[in-house]
Amino acid sequence: MVPGFVTAGLEIWAGKNCTKGQFRRRVWTAVTGAASFFTERECWKEHMMLDPFTGKDPEGIRIRPAEGFGAADYFLMNYWVWARLIENLAEVGYTPSNMVMLPYDWRLAFPILEERDGYFTNLKAKIETMHKTTGRKVLLATHSMGSLVVHHFFGWVTSGGNGGRKWVDKHIHSFVNIAPV
Repeated sequence: MVPGFVTAGLEIWAGKNCTKGQFRRRVWTAVTGAASFFTERECWKEHMMLDPFTGKDPEGIRIRPAEGFGAADYFLMNYWVWARLIENLAEVGYTPSNMVMLPYDWRLAFPILEERDGYFTNLKAKIETMHKTTGRKVLLATHSMGSLVVHHFFGWVTSGGNGGRKWVDKHIHSFVNIAPV
């Protein structure tokens, strides 16, 4: 599963003085992100902005995507996007061993997402592992901007990501877009 930007949580891994003691605190999604937006707006803005010349984090700041299902199940408290889908899939037998959520830093251009985080390499490896362990092709489910991420992934894996068209045919069963952009 690849979320959209609304639910792809971002957290502080390194920051300026205004974020001391907030390691892994959410700055996007979750109540902590909303609270810092309203109470510490300049600090929040400084950490959310990318360097206008490199398209990466500014000096001394590292914002990274949160990980796992908790990174994208809820936007804020009861505003769910993935939570009910995950719960319904669990009711029919899915577990973390046969489904995965892969959030990303939605602020980054796709080539920088791969350069900085190895996102597409990681997505390819997760798909290969899932295919190998389950013996089945993978269904990719995306929401909103996640559909663009996966479209870019398909271009990446078929052209320069050591896959090619045969890789897609071997590993991907289907691609489901939920409210694609």
